[in-house]
Amino acid sequence: MYSKEKYNTLLSKYGCYSSWAIWNNKRENDTSVISNNLINLHSNFVFLGLNIAKTLIDEKWINFHGGKHDRKLKYACSGNILAGSYLTDIFKGVSEAKSSKMVDLLTPEIIESNVNLFKQEMKDIGVDDNTVFIVCGVKGSILANNFDRYFKLNFNNTVIYHYHYSYYGISDKKWVTSLWDKLDINQDFVETLKRFKKFD
Repeated sequence: MYSKEKYNTLLSKYGCYSSWAIWNNKRENDTSVISNNLINLHSNFVFLGLNIAKTLIDEKWINFHGGKHDRKLKYACSGNILAGSYLTDIFKGVSEAKSSKMVDLLTPEIIESNVNLFKQEMKDIGVDDNTVFIVCGVKGSILANNFDRYFKLNFNNTVIYHYHYSYYGISDKKWVTSLWDKLDINQDFVETLKRFKKFD
């Protein structure tokens, strides 16, 4: 939980890049629900993406909210210990939809500046040794390779590697339940889904 003052500081520093695992059940892109649920925000788990696919609209905490596959995150983080987790990309301000093209964009200067920003970001949100990093990319992916090579060096935390939520080769149910299995979350996917279907 963060004080209002601390939350506003995080909002001003990272609101244009990152977000929190809280969604409006009716409208995924309505991020006002986050500021109305400060008591539920925490840094026990931090979800990590590679970069934004396209430039975000000028609305705070809009990343991970309203995208084509963001519903999987919403389902996975509903009604369990993941609710209120922090969501961010390791590379900020670099928009590219194809991760394979990111390699050519990552100069040593961009990598260094983002590693430094990430360290400060994690400090600001209150990451400690018990925080679990959830990398939205399997081992060997561009995200996992960059995280392991440059970002992970500064932390001794538990890291979970999982398929990216936009991966087309896996169903919503499989993506969510396999993540739950890795985190020992015992939850029924069908019952979880029912919470959202009534708002469709």
